[in-house]
Amino acid sequence: MTDEEMLFVMAEFRKGYGTGDKERLLAVTTQDFEWHQHNGGEGPTGRVIKGIEGLLEELTWRQAHWRDVTYENLTERAAGDVILQMFTTRGVDENDNSYHVNVVDVYPVREGLICRKDTYWKNIT
Repeated sequence: MTDEEMLFVMAEFRKGYGTGDKERLLAVTTQDFEWHQHNGGEGPTGRVIKGIEGLLEELTWRQAHWRDVTYENLTERAAGDVILQMFTTRGVDENDNSYHVNVVDVYPVREGLICRKDTYWKNIT
């Protein structure tokens, strides 16, 4: 895939993620899609969410439990067979703790579709 094609896939994923559009997400992800989160779970990779249904459930949960969430400084780059997405986010989590973090999401692409979202957070404050 060209860099432009990779970034188009990422744009479609981002739009689907931002609006909870299941069909848009399914169109740009593999059937075995996984989201490896920045924390939780029993391994060093964080909690693993499987499939678009799982992703949508997590987004719904976050909307119900997190507040004042903002995003800024979004940058996306195609790099071989992965897409890198970098941004800053802040908000208040389910435990009423404020967070302010730099985020790197790594999206491996297989046969033109996103197969995983690997999320890494680095605390700013």
